[in-house]
Amino acid sequence: HSELLGGDAVEVTVEPDWGEGRTYRLRQELRLSDKTLAAEVTSVSGLLDLNSRCLLPDAAEGWRSVATTPEQLGL
Repeated sequence: HSELLGGDAVEVTVEPDWGEGRTYRLRQELRLSDKTLAAEVTSVSGLLDLNSRCLLPDAAEGWRSVATTPEQLGL
């Protein structure tokens, strides 16, 4: 990994891992303009039903239902 400084140009890639169920993982890579890997970020997320205040039972289906181009999300 490499140090990032203010003003550095970076390319960010995102790879979703939908799995099954309420949560999914996102893996992000930040690369400098010379393609050197500067950072990796992995997170776990889900979609919240604002009425019930619970996670949707199928996060992938929740995103698929609102996405105009679900293939860009890997769905």
